Amino acid sequence: MQAEDSSSSATLKMTARLPRIETVDLLRGLLMILMALDHARDFFSGAGVNPTDPLRSWPALFATRWVTHLCAPGFVALAGTSVYLQRARGKSQAEIARLLLTRGLWLIFLELTLISFSWSLTFSAPFFQVIWAVGVAMVLLAGLQYLPAKAVGAIGAAIVVLHNLLEPIDPSSLGSWGNLYTLMVGRGPLIFHGQPFGFVAYSAIPWTGAICLGYAFGPVVLARLSFWRRVLPGIVLLAAFALLRIFSSYGDATRWQPLANPVQSAMSFMNLQKYPPSLEYYLATFGVLLILYAIFDSAVQHNWANPLRSFIKTYGEVPFFYYIPHIWLLHAATVLVALVTGQDWHIWLQPRVIFLSGPPPGWGFGLPFVYAIWAAVVLALYLPCRWFRSYKSHHRDWWLSYL
Repeated sequence: MQAEDSSSSATLKMTARLPRIETVDLLRGLLMILMALDHARDFFSGAGVNPTDPLRSWPALFATRWVTHLCAPGFVALAGTSVYLQRARGKSQAEIARLLLTRGLWLIFLELTLISFSWSLTFSAPFFQVIWAVGVAMVLLAGLQYLPAKAVGAIGAAIVVLHNLLEPIDPSSLGSWGNLYTLMVGRGPLIFHGQPFGFVAYSAIPWTGAICLGYAFGPVVLARLSFWRRVLPGIVLLAAFALLRIFSSYGDATRWQPLANPVQSAMSFMNLQKYPPSLEYYLATFGVLLILYAIFDSAVQHNWANPLRSFIKTYGEVPFFYYIPHIWLLHAATVLVALVTGQDWHIWLQPRVIFLSGPPPGWGFGLPFVYAIWAAVVLALYLPCRWFRSYKSHHRDWWLSYL
């Protein structure tokens, strides 16, 4: 095992009794709230177009989709930050490795069973989404966390910068290795004897880069930095994104181009590839996330907006407890709205409505209705999340670390 550098070791010793970092919970809570907006749009939007298509979308729809791009990279990175903070609280590397291995495998199992069923109402062909990617990333981080934090960060940065080089590979050209390629770095169906048996939306390796960067961000979280020293890295990443977007042919398969009017051109500029996440996608989202972190940290230090902070961090302290019920609430709300409006509600009890066949003809509502449903679901889960947060704070049962 390689030793951490002296500054990191000193930080770990000084923070053996480290309390929860409110800023981390605030940012994660905001991301969980925004995530529900994206899923409410999936179920209820009547737009009928790709929301990030600059030629067919419009600013409100585009922004509604784009702001939720922050959720996955932020959630995965903060999972890595939380691992570092657990070490800072005194857990040994062996304890962390055991927890990461078991929790990662548990998340993979849940993604392929309960979560896939929650979305598609069938167990026949699982969807590999963000929880699967987090699970694999945790399993890999179980070994990587024996390295110094800077080395883990360097590995994460290398993955983020270089993984786009693998995109031109066609999985079908790899024979029996094609499915493994899709699971690790690609996107699309998993094929066995010519038949699909699953679909990969979140491939494991690109998102492992995010969890590694989040782990390396841990020492920054513990450091006492001014607002401008916290916000500057975010500005640098956004500047790097803008320069790469304008001048480079590498970093995102969806090239930017000037279109008929400034609005469409702006949407084209910000239309970034998420599946799998491109380098430009990471630069843009991590840049915004770092600025948000600096703003939240300043609010905590100056004790601003206490009620709002309390509301947001409730979701950030129990993210997985919130995740599965919000899917079921949205699915149930869809059935109820279809029933009330006289539409065929049975369609929403069939598999793959959201992911494959799309909503039925004539279904869908404008963005105000989507936002209303989003707010209703988030508010409906507030008290359950607050109760579970309180329960976790007063109990130390082993199973609580898996929820």
